[in-house]
Amino acid sequence: MGAGHADPAPAEPSMNAPEQILVVRLAAIGDVANASALSERIRAERPGAHVTWMCGRVAAPLVTLLGVDEIIVVDERAILRGGPLARARGLAAVWRRLLGRRFDLVLLLHPDPRYQALVLPLLGTPTHRLDRSFGRMNPVPGRFLGDEAARLLDGPKSTGPIVGHYPLADVRARLPATSPLPSAAGRRIVLVPGGARNVMRDDPLRRWPVARYADVARSLVAGGDTVVLVGGPDDAWVRPAFAGIPVVDLIGTLSLVETLTVLRDCSAVVVHDTGPLHLARLVRAPMVALFGPTVPRQVMSLDTNTHVLWGGADLACRPCYDGREFAACRNNLCIQEVTVADVIAAIGAAAPAPSPDAAPAARH
Repeated sequence: MGAGHADPAPAEPSMNAPEQILVVRLAAIGDVANASALSERIRAERPGAHVTWMCGRVAAPLVTLLGVDEIIVVDERAILRGGPLARARGLAAVWRRLLGRRFDLVLLLHPDPRYQALVLPLLGTPTHRLDRSFGRMNPVPGRFLGDEAARLLDGPKSTGPIVGHYPLADVRARLPATSPLPSAAGRRIVLVPGGARNVMRDDPLRRWPVARYADVARSLVAGGDTVVLVGGPDDAWVRPAFAGIPVVDLIGTLSLVETLTVLRDCSAVVVHDTGPLHLARLVRAPMVALFGPTVPRQVMSLDTNTHVLWGGADLACRPCYDGREFAACRNNLCIQEVTVADVIAAIGAAAPAPSPDAAPAARH
């Protein structure tokens, strides 16, 4: 499995040949994490199927952990944000990978119909895709996106009732045994103060104010906890807010796999609606999840391991995200209604402080 190898020769149809399924989900990290519910369902219900996943370069390390049989990596920046020539070249590269291939089913996890251009060489192959048109809608507003990805296996027909929820992948067993997270006698709390940015755009309305993350860090450190900052290279702008606070700054230093191991091994993670929130779900980390303009139940599965703080209940404009765009808001008062005291209390519920005579945490 891997993107750097040549595609195998197309298989001849056979009564004994495994079912060939192509999953297409390029980005973003959170969407790929939620889409893991689809791969989990395929493995549970069609264990003999050969699953190929088409994804972007950023998501490829994550898709590798999902246990699919083959990955086709595309240049998502060229295709999604490049000029006309770059887009044409990007599409041509994808088409070359698909020419001569045979698939029994294509599962296109993008509701924008323009993404169908990615699989033009497979014209005639049965294709199920996300669809926002009336009467065929998937995802349905308000439903968890992981469940909506998984039910794509059923096609466009509407069925019900569907009891229970499709689980996201659990990637803990596929991660390295050790992580960059420092050992500590007390709790190790991960904060994700940046984020809300992907290959397509920056969505600052989803962010809890960075100054409040700093206040949380200050309070936790004063109480004897170890605070770890996690984020991508583009999140360096948050550092000045933590000046003078003795935190472990891992921003911009971790690979995606290393980020997952840090989240796996922490006592709890505090994060708003951004990529690491969804990564934390893949390692079953205790979490304090902060929301404002988006609906918690729609973007994540809720369980006893997750403590959700959703601000703005008194605002007539909440939520303001329609699945594609946010309102032209100048001040995200919704998520600002979540206080530092709220977060500190939720951390205590998610990761109770150890007793003074507890043994030190194991070194990772």
